[in-house]
Order: sequence, then structure tokens, then C-alpha cells
Amino acid sequence: MNESPRPSTPAPAAPSPGSPEDKELARTRSYFRWFLLAMLGAFLTATLPLPWKVLGLVFSLAALVLGIFALVRAVRNKLPGLLRITTVVGLVATAFLVLGTGAQVALWPVTAEYEECMSTALTNAAQSTCQDELSNLGGLLPGS
Repeated sequence: MNESPRPSTPAPAAPSPGSPEDKELARTRSYFRWFLLAMLGAFLTATLPLPWKVLGLVFSLAALVLGIFALVRAVRNKLPGLLRITTVVGLVATAFLVLGTGAQVALWPVTAEYEECMSTALTNAAQSTCQDELSNLGGLLPGS
């Protein structure tokens, strides 16, 4: 058997442990970790009752800011496309969470009334009445 040696291409050099590139990648990974933790905190606290919904809004705003920083670093460091795409998807989900939670906090009296109504509603008809009141924003809309 005649085996011909293949030309070997040198592997790309990994950044040395103390190099600036390695420190940048570590900082970028840190932003991604904090972004994911803030997103998790936002998703977990967004469904809590009203005084605690503010915490969900804080987590979601923090996740939005951290996600933007992480995306900028991912683009700057030319990280894989899948990571950039998933970061954008996470940012979109976080933006919707900011809007939803922010609206509930901004409409505090209506949300408090809805939560109180739902906590005392025992039947489907009572829950439907609570939903109708919420859709009218508790009488804040004209003509309701």
C-alpha cells in the first residue's frame, strides 16, 4: 500500500490565555451569560402578582441592555452566525416581554383590579367577566 502524505494545513492558532483576544472572548461570554440569566429572571417574574411585576420589568430591561451589548460584541468578534441569530431572537422575545410587562405596570390600577377579580372568580362566567373588564381597560376607554 502506497500512502502519500497529505499536505497538512496548520490549525488556526488559538489565542494565548493572557492575550487581549482571549480577554475579549471571555468578556463576551460573560455578557451572554448575564443576558441569559436576566432573560430567565424576566420570564420567571413576569407572571407574579403586581408589586412583583416591577421586578419582572427590571429584569427584562436589564436583559434587553445586556442582549444588545452581547450582540454588538458577537458581531465585533465575528462569532458564529447561529449565536448571533439566537441572540437576535432572544432580544425580540425580551422586547415583547418589556412591552407586555411595562404595559401592565403602566396600567397599575387596571392590572390590580383584574388580578383581584381573577383571584375571587370561581366560575368560568366570573372569569369571563374579569376578561371583559380587562379588555375595556377597567372603564378607561371611552364608551365603555
